[in-house]
This record gives sequence, structure tokens and C-alpha cells, in this order.
Amino acid sequence: MTSADSDGQGHDRTAARAARRERKRDQSREEILAGARRVLLRHGIGAMTLDAVANEVGMSKTGLYYYFPSKDALAFELVHGVIEAQAKAVEARVGEAADGGGALRAILGGTVDAFAPRLDDFRLAFLFGQVAGAGAIRWDREQFWDAEQFDRIRPLNDLMLAGATAKLGGERRARPARAAVEPRLMAFLAYLSAIGLLTMKGMVEPMDDPLLYSDEQLVEGFSRIFEAAAEPGGEG
Repeated sequence: MTSADSDGQGHDRTAARAARRERKRDQSREEILAGARRVLLRHGIGAMTLDAVANEVGMSKTGLYYYFPSKDALAFELVHGVIEAQAKAVEARVGEAADGGGALRAILGGTVDAFAPRLDDFRLAFLFGQVAGAGAIRWDREQFWDAEQFDRIRPLNDLMLAGATAKLGGERRARPARAAVEPRLMAFLAYLSAIGLLTMKGMVEPMDDPLLYSDEQLVEGFSRIFEAAAEPGGEG
């Protein structure tokens, strides 16, 4: 065996060990996030301390700091993970839409389908910041998210809305839509409609007083309104 062969094998072993460590680290990180979610859903936001999470996953608080330097950082990763998964699901459905109206329907349906069976995730993503930022819960700094974290959240809006915006924009250049609404704003309004639907659903279902209309009926009604608004109807 030549020296070059020996050096190559040594490099391969080092790379394999590094890959194993990275896989283990990713697995531990996901276990911590899952444990934090359980603590939060079981006991509420105020109970989600690093001590509680460490106890939940059978890890020392010092060990937890290796993965997450603060409670803020841990909470952010929970919220980011939920929103990212939903954004990717919506992006995929929008990509399959044939036109701008279909893309608006995809935003509505994709968002509701992602969260309706998992309203706890919806509350985590969209209500966590309101509660934590209301002053009732003590966090590690005055501002709940910092600039770097906002820089990671904002691109997820583009992930959800860019496809519909492009489809609507292309159609609008050919012939104005019936509703004189800027394409990205229209896409965002469709998203807000889905968030409103889910908010109402989350409010009434724990009181055993469900909405009069099913999720499917509400999505269909909203979708028809947005599809009609996106149809050519303005002056060319």
C-alpha cells in the first residue's frame, strides 16, 4: 500500500466519523425540539424552561446549551420548523396550479390542509409570539425575535407567495384582472383568509361549538371569490 493510499483511507475514515457525529447531532437536536413541543403543549408557554425541556428529554441543562444557547433560540426553532413545513407544502401545490386563480386556491387549501388536523402547530406558529411578546412571559431579551431570526422567517413568505405572484403577474400583463389588486397583495390576502379560517376553527372547536360550515366549504367559498377576482375583467 502506498502512502497516498494510506492517506486516502485515513481521510475517508475521518469523513465517516464526522458524518456520524453530524447525524447524531441532528437526531439529538430533533429530539430536543420534540421534547420542547411536548412541554409547551402539555403545560403552556410559561412552563417551557430549559430545565423542563432538559428533564423531558433526559439531558442535562448544560448538554442542552450545546444545541440551543437560550430559551429564545429553542422557541424560535420550534416556530420556524412549523412555518417552514407549511410553506413548502403550499409552494408545492402552487407549483401544480394551472393559473393565478388556481394558485390562490392552492394557497388557501394548502394552508388549511397543513394546519387543520394539527391546530396545536397552528397556535404554536401564529399565537406563540403574541403571547410571549405580551409581557406576561419572561424571555431572555426584551425583543422576542432578533434581526437574524427575522431574516430566516421572512423568506418563508416568499416561498409561499412567489409562485402565485408570478402566475398572477403574467396574466395581469396580458389582460388586467377583474380585481385591481397587486398580485403579491392578492396572494397574501388569500393566505390571510386561510389564517382567519383556522383562527375561527381554533376558537370554537375547544368549546364544542364547531363552525356551521365545513373546512371544505369554507375553502371552496374563499377560493371561488379569489378565482373570480383573478379572472380577466379589466380593460386591456
